[in-house]
Amino acid sequence: MTRKLFFFFITALFFQIYPVTSYADMFQKYAKIIWIDQENQVGAAYGRGRKLLEFPIMTGDDETPTPPGTYVIKKKEPNYYSRKYKVPMPYSLFFDLKGMRAVHEGDVPDPDEKGDWATHGCIHVEPPYMKWLYDWAEQGKTVVVVKGRRVWEEEEKKEGIESEEGKESVEPEPETAPEDEPQYEPEPETAPESEPAPESEPED
Repeated sequence: MTRKLFFFFITALFFQIYPVTSYADMFQKYAKIIWIDQENQVGAAYGRGRKLLEFPIMTGDDETPTPPGTYVIKKKEPNYYSRKYKVPMPYSLFFDLKGMRAVHEGDVPDPDEKGDWATHGCIHVEPPYMKWLYDWAEQGKTVVVVKGRRVWEEEEKKEGIESEEGKESVEPEPETAPEDEPQYEPEPETAPESEPAPESEPED
């Protein structure tokens, strides 16, 4: 019985630290990761498996989404200006050239006001966090992991009502990045093949 309890404890601890095996492998493979938790609207920077920085973010909504996925930073632009939306996009880290999405400096509302605002698919990060990220990130090597999707206040209320009415409700596991990964010495990631220059303006 003691051995079973010990095994259960070790298994639970493992999945708390490494939510999915692929993510554990990712922290071994890449030296630098920008982790974007859309559900909680929080970002984090990981260097060699250790959390270096945590910061608030703002992402897109259902109409102009920030698609979940694993991306490599394709391009860095310190003073980009969007002619389409007529807004500056300082310290842009473009991770999706096809959809013209970037992590860049931009407004991030207070949590109680965030439900009224969204980006056009990009990821906003406030200063001075964005300047630090821009200097730290490496083109062709740093990975951007976008997890989950935004949960709006109306959805939370609806889920709460359904739960109170006794309907079956499955609560997802937290999608925040693991905090206490062991340090690794990953091999440098080879830069991806260059992509054609984008024809459209970035979505702020």
